[in-house]
Amino acid sequence: MVRERRERGDDNGRYKGVRMRKWGKWVAEIRQPNSRNRIWLGSYNSADEAARAYDAAVLCLRGPSATFNFPSNMPEIPATTEVLSPTQIREVASRHARREGVLWSLQRGL
Repeated sequence: MVRERRERGDDNGRYKGVRMRKWGKWVAEIRQPNSRNRIWLGSYNSADEAARAYDAAVLCLRGPSATFNFPSNMPEIPATTEVLSPTQIREVASRHARREGVLWSLQRGL
């Protein structure tokens, strides 16, 4: 079952795992399961791009039953039985966020 993220009233809290820096860049990060440690997912130009990075990371860490920002646009990540390192998760998240951003721009004619 895929649960959809509820939107809040303001744009800063619209997506899980995403926040805006004072200077306007959007950043994404995620907590590791059963730990207080966070995995930095990077800085992005838009909140949507940062949210897609979070979705890819949450899929790697928690599987398909996690809560996603975009449940209708699931990340295409090859299934693996090995546990990914934080660096590998960051790379997967960045690739998904930027690939989807390019596809979205092309579909909109930007």
